Amino acid sequence: MTAATVRGTAPPVGAPFRMTRIAPSGARVDLAVPEVFGPLRWYASTRFTGPRTARQFFLAPRGEHRVIPTHVLPGAHQRRVALRGADAVLFEAADRSDAALVLVGPHHEATTWFGGPAPADGGLAAMLEAFRFTDDPAGATLVPASDLLLRQAGVSLIGRGDRATLVARRAVDALPTLPDWAGLRLPAGELWRADRLLDDGASALVAGTVHEWRYVLAGKSAALDLVLHGPESGRPRLDLADDRLIAAIAALDARWVG
Repeated sequence: MTAATVRGTAPPVGAPFRMTRIAPSGARVDLAVPEVFGPLRWYASTRFTGPRTARQFFLAPRGEHRVIPTHVLPGAHQRRVALRGADAVLFEAADRSDAALVLVGPHHEATTWFGGPAPADGGLAAMLEAFRFTDDPAGATLVPASDLLLRQAGVSLIGRGDRATLVARRAVDALPTLPDWAGLRLPAGELWRADRLLDDGASALVAGTVHEWRYVLAGKSAALDLVLHGPESGRPRLDLADDRLIAAIAALDARWVG
């Protein structure tokens, strides 16, 4: 680990905040996130494949879809279909160049994009019958109505905040992307440092700081990918030297159940 070039005052590492989130697959994910990484707002993603089907869904707190007709597809046409425990809202660009389907529950929503015209009524009905969307304050579940027709993969939980972005996946899904060499042993697993994909200007801003790297922590059931936001994101540098950074990451934990 490389010592950070620092400015400003560091937030305290603090005792980890413990929570349980529900992944789109329905798995329970028990998390411990230190205070230094700041409060996180939770998102998720998942994808499905099957005969004539390849679809990605992005899950977010309820209400984020409201920007679609105002900022993403200005003037989009809208259709709404009532479902059990949720609404399906279909947005289609005025020129039919793109469309989005949003499943809206009491707490969360799931959005998929078509990259072209919206499906006709029959196609929309078939799509809605292919998935089961269940919402809960701890997270929304989106699964196939039949495992024989659709396969679910690429399930991740994403915590976003001013100081950090934290992505959690099942350890078995992350295994092919982990380095071949041993990482630093921590209570929750092995820690590696990985390159970030930044342009030359952003790379120069974070060179020699904790913001230069991604931090990958892999345990028995879950793998975590942590990015600390700094000057490349228009935010101040975190005042974390190596020992405090490792102490903070050592307090991170995730257990994927189910």
